[in-house]
Amino acid sequence: MPDSNINDELENDEDQDNIDDDDGIIIVPVIPEEPVVFFGTEINAVLFEMIMGIIIYGLACQVIIIWFVSEKLDFSMGLWAGILIAIGYSAHLWWSIGRYLYMGTYAAGLSRKHMLFRYLIVTVMLVWAAVAGLTQFLAAVLGIFGIKAGAFMQPLLRKILKRGNLDG
Repeated sequence: MPDSNINDELENDEDQDNIDDDDGIIIVPVIPEEPVVFFGTEINAVLFEMIMGIIIYGLACQVIIIWFVSEKLDFSMGLWAGILIAIGYSAHLWWSIGRYLYMGTYAAGLSRKHMLFRYLIVTVMLVWAAVAGLTQFLAAVLGIFGIKAGAFMQPLLRKILKRGNLDG
């Protein structure tokens, strides 16, 4: 089956999300997201929503947990250092996936190298936080967990942001 027919099928049948070709392979069309300008840089809408989720998570942790700790400044510094690490981690993940998405055979090796790089940076930052004593180690870990919260909140934020968009 020629690939040019796939685009014709996508244009003709808007209700169909997936296309099943003759070999039984389901082809999921990838529609690029409109870029969002974030601090003067165009980024993918999914990354923007994930960063917003990480920041909301950080604000929620700050407002709720700050009342239960005695060293408020150390907690805040550790939490926001972890939040910044989570934002950097997700931005690097987005950048590296976009870079090796169409690389073919070299993608697996490059993917592992970038994953190890991200883990190394997170580990170095956590060790520094623990050894230097400038922040609370557990608060930094709590902030790094913001990447998980951001990933879980992204679909909800997408619905909220799409609902607020009068054009779409």
